[in-house]
Amino acid sequence: MTTDDGPTKFPAKIRIISPTSIHVPRWNQPSAHRRDSKNLQFHTGIGYSPGHWGEIVQGWLRHNGELIVALLTLVDRTYGTTAVAIPRRGTGVFSSQAEKWKAFKAAYLTLEALGVKTGLSFRLRSTIPIGVGGGSSTSDCTALGRAIIAAVGASGKPITDLELLQKIVFAAEGACDPLPLLDWGLPLLWASRAGKVLHVFSRPLPQLYALGFVTEPGRMVSTDALASAQAKLAVPQADVDRFAKILQTLDMAIATGAALGVGEAATASGTLNQKHCPIAHWDDLCKLAEKVGAVGTSCSHSGTAAALLWDPATDNLAARVAEATAEVQQLGATYIHEFRPS
Repeated sequence: MTTDDGPTKFPAKIRIISPTSIHVPRWNQPSAHRRDSKNLQFHTGIGYSPGHWGEIVQGWLRHNGELIVALLTLVDRTYGTTAVAIPRRGTGVFSSQAEKWKAFKAAYLTLEALGVKTGLSFRLRSTIPIGVGGGSSTSDCTALGRAIIAAVGASGKPITDLELLQKIVFAAEGACDPLPLLDWGLPLLWASRAGKVLHVFSRPLPQLYALGFVTEPGRMVSTDALASAQAKLAVPQADVDRFAKILQTLDMAIATGAALGVGEAATASGTLNQKHCPIAHWDDLCKLAEKVGAVGTSCSHSGTAAALLWDPATDNLAARVAEATAEVQQLGATYIHEFRPS
């Protein structure tokens, strides 16, 4: 909702202040430590978060007797979100970007975690295409959380715990990739719908070179709707077993620094996911990967983003990438770009 009178105020009925799923340290609890905006010095805060380009792998994993969705994010720093947070008198969160309702939730949760009571205005500027599986809303929430911390953190208790920011983002999103945890520096197997780290891999991801693109321009996939639909389906044991083997391949590849193994795992995971969220021209893309000497093909498991992956040491890499670019253009792809996953 927007009005001619000014920026929209987030509807009170959707304000989520302190859900039980978030552990807030005692010094952040809204008690005597919480202070009003009067007599406190605030500043305009700026925060940034990159997006991602789907996942290297994603599938169903049996963990502690329960089936959960596990993934490894394919980080793409080509696109991202910049957030500006401006403290203001009073209470409530304001923005003219009413469609960014998850960011509103993240704003309230961040203010509560900081233990500071103040009004806030924000603005988001994102270059991430929406609905393709590039983490646009997760990037919004992460960037805004960082902007708010920069704006009011010095007046409250600073949030230096990456896991706390991740919990805030997860509570705002309901399902997300672990963008706030990228500074850990090691790849994470992440339970996207449970909001927890399942495994920290022993080494950084092997160096890769990627050609990313959107396979179906104009088609938008709702992650929330897809997750809801999948939750109603029985997961075949064969799929669980297959994903377990994919994770074994991935773990070995990361442990040995083998880009080829990462590519094999990505291709296998994407192929397994075609029954849930098909990628246009998937078979053609896998054949193209072989033709141009790529180690594999990755995709968003809940969108239309895909990528060809190479070992950066591949001979004549520039020529191979140029050939692949021409081929995906012929398939009608958009947002074609090169990046180094990290």
